[in-house]
Amino acid sequence: MSDVASLHEAEYGQKPTIVTSAPGVVNFIGAHTESTDGYLLLFAMNKRASVAASLRDDGSIRHYAADLNERRRTSASALKYRQEDRFAGITKGVISRLQTLGSRVRGVNVTVTSDIPSGIGLAGSQAIAVALAYALSRLYGNPIDAIEAAQVAYHVEHTYEDLPVGFGDFLTSAVARSGHFLFIDSHRLDWTHLEARLDGVALLGVNTHAPSALSMRDEALRQIECGRCLELLSGYGNGCSFQDFTLDELASSIGRVPESARRYCLHIVAENQRVLSCRSAMARGDLERVGKLLTESHESLRDLYEGTTPEVDWLVKHSHTVPGIYGARLAGGSSGTCALVFGRMDVNDGLNDLLRQYERIFGFHPTVLACLPDDGLRADYWEES
Repeated sequence: MSDVASLHEAEYGQKPTIVTSAPGVVNFIGAHTESTDGYLLLFAMNKRASVAASLRDDGSIRHYAADLNERRRTSASALKYRQEDRFAGITKGVISRLQTLGSRVRGVNVTVTSDIPSGIGLAGSQAIAVALAYALSRLYGNPIDAIEAAQVAYHVEHTYEDLPVGFGDFLTSAVARSGHFLFIDSHRLDWTHLEARLDGVALLGVNTHAPSALSMRDEALRQIECGRCLELLSGYGNGCSFQDFTLDELASSIGRVPESARRYCLHIVAENQRVLSCRSAMARGDLERVGKLLTESHESLRDLYEGTTPEVDWLVKHSHTVPGIYGARLAGGSSGTCALVFGRMDVNDGLNDLLRQYERIFGFHPTVLACLPDDGLRADYWEES
């Protein structure tokens, strides 16, 4: 069995009944578009969160975060959200939601491990929630499918924990396919798998280890401002999207909406178009065009949305001095401090030189992740009763 299964048995003295895993997610392009029902292009990365679970004879709910050596316990009668629960709050939220959906909640042992770097915008907590929802629904005898697991996980972070998250990361973690991107139209609630066509291409995530530019509160306030801007422009309130507006229409709105909100929305309108252009360029194999769009996306995030960091700005700007790099941008949402580098497979030497310069200037030691589009949610082990 897997490492998480061995850890579970060592912790609880019993083998897990089920082991599931779900991947982290990279926002390839489509930054901050989802809150106003825009377009996104994402992929599941080859780093995963794994969950092992087994039922208990009593009503205790026990959570073991093996990577953190952190243990929490509660019961089915004490599922209210508490900030101090940390990652165990995801377990409580999933169980609470499954109970609302009709599952008969019982005592359970849960073990979680993950090799997804945390806190840099790669959807590590979303992957844990998706894997937990899928595992515990089966353990409680009320199984749900991958999309329903994504919906439960989204409810946990958006409603139970009250975080300004979108559905795209959860959906991608649940339904992604190896070697494919996931194109999401948030306005029409539609998605399609797009072949990545990455022969000879490197997708590298550079963890800058720098502090993030935006807090969760910053992100939530920007979402509110953009939503109000959309209402003022449309006159329709809910049900409209920035997909319906052009840059010229938004540029002419001076005086009708606050200037800061107008800049954020200019980014979103242009970013929606960049996602569509990137999808077309990927389909025809125009990698240089894809790279240019990624860099344009970052520059818009920097200049209009004001959501980047000086460290990632420096990396993106100087990545163009490295032969073979097509483009780069900030990956992730409000917590994003990871630079996504898109280029040929032979860029490593030049990139390593650039990262040594980065460390000398900023004092942070960057680490590089090779990101390959991977499969979504899966059940790695299930013991039939």
